[in-house]
Amino acid sequence: MINKTDKHQYFFEVELKRTVGRKGKLTAKDAGAAIEIATAPVFKGGVPDTWTPEHLFLGALSGGYMTTYLAIAEKRNLPVKEISCNAIGQINLYENHLEFTTINLYPKVYIESDDDIALANEILLSAYMHSITANSVKALLINHGEVVVEKEVVS
Repeated sequence: MINKTDKHQYFFEVELKRTVGRKGKLTAKDAGAAIEIATAPVFKGGVPDTWTPEHLFLGALSGGYMTTYLAIAEKRNLPVKEISCNAIGQINLYENHLEFTTINLYPKVYIESDDDIALANEILLSAYMHSITANSVKALLINHGEVVVEKEVVS
């Protein structure tokens, strides 16, 4: 649930209930369908073909980057044709525990005009700096942003 209690203070809530074995259902009162979640198959007792906490963590970073980019682009009047953001995370043993140590983000922004390249690139950096999820992790985040001009073909 999202509650705005003060200027720039928000609360989000999710609930996870175990269903069977190492599986559970993740829900939020203000979101749609539940997400089935399980231990990653690379770990003992892991479940294949199911979303894992590691997938959701990377998804939160990708989604946070995308939504931040689009919000800034709208504010700056940059028309965005399409945006995608791949995320690859590396987990290592660090001080006797596993953690994400490096996360590479590959945002790709499609625009229609060469005139908007500089602004689109500026927003790539701004979105990286203002993403709530990116600002909330201690792993090294590396942004490999790319702007692609894709003009409409008129037949």
